[in-house]
Amino acid sequence: MVRIESVRESNQRAKSLQGLVAVFVGGTNGIGETTARELFSKTTRPRAYILGRNEEKGNKLVSELIQSNPGSQAFYIKVDVALLKNVDNVCAELQRREKCINILFCTAGYMTLKGRTETPEGLDRKMCVNYYSRMRFAMNLEPQLTAASKAGQISRFMSVLAAGSEGDIRLEDLDLKHNYTLHACLGHCVMMTDFMMEEFSKRYPGTAWTHSYPGTVKTGIANELTGPEGSEAGLPIPDDLQVTNAMDGTPGGGAYLLDWDGRATGDENIIKKYRDVNLGAKTWEHLMDTFKRIVGPKRPAEAAPEGGNRDAPEMRNPTGWRSY
Repeated sequence: MVRIESVRESNQRAKSLQGLVAVFVGGTNGIGETTARELFSKTTRPRAYILGRNEEKGNKLVSELIQSNPGSQAFYIKVDVALLKNVDNVCAELQRREKCINILFCTAGYMTLKGRTETPEGLDRKMCVNYYSRMRFAMNLEPQLTAASKAGQISRFMSVLAAGSEGDIRLEDLDLKHNYTLHACLGHCVMMTDFMMEEFSKRYPGTAWTHSYPGTVKTGIANELTGPEGSEAGLPIPDDLQVTNAMDGTPGGGAYLLDWDGRATGDENIIKKYRDVNLGAKTWEHLMDTFKRIVGPKRPAEAAPEGGNRDAPEMRNPTGWRSY
């Protein structure tokens, strides 16, 4: 367990982190909102993009964030991430605006006791919000995360869901078209997220890829800034802590499953069972096939100087954005 005193010690050093760029998917309330507030209270002149459906809360939050940190910037965009085409539209804007993204923090969720509810794109809404859209954000914005890493900056992706709640899944029906239950939905989203973190880390090792159980937000921003390693950027680790073991047991391996208290988690027996049948490769292939079928391959950003021209007139107030 990570001691709260160690977290506070680490966070007090975060003022040295200047100009971090963070994207909060599902940032208008709950875990996303809390983490955004922590980022602005602990670092220097950050820039954040708050994505969510509640326009009133989003506008209020970005105003409060900027007031709390002189020289900072915050933007809100209203979006429903239950549709992958909406994810692509937002990512295209972010790619044009930013050369580097330091933190991509995904917490958007959808809770229901109903059975499978398909979106117009043919995915279950709960699975899309909790899994497919998050992976689409990761895929689309990977160039910005990688650019941050190559520039010697922090590069972190985190999906806050249910690490440690692994269970058996149906390999022949990963999107649960034919075997949907609420229990199966959770199990599939958890297991696919686990293995996608590992697959992303193999391909893009400069970024730390993390699947977290929600309680970790209560420790502030320490997991985004210190523990897991992708690039070597970040804050010095407090003396009583060490680099977190990755999903494969390797310290600092790049793909992490974290419990509420910052400890490595995950059902090792279940993970080994599905590692032995190459679930990582199967999950990657399924995800790429799903994306290709619904929205086509990853959309590149339109040409812009150095990957982000925030000062171009047409980028100052793109449709749907709110800034203060």
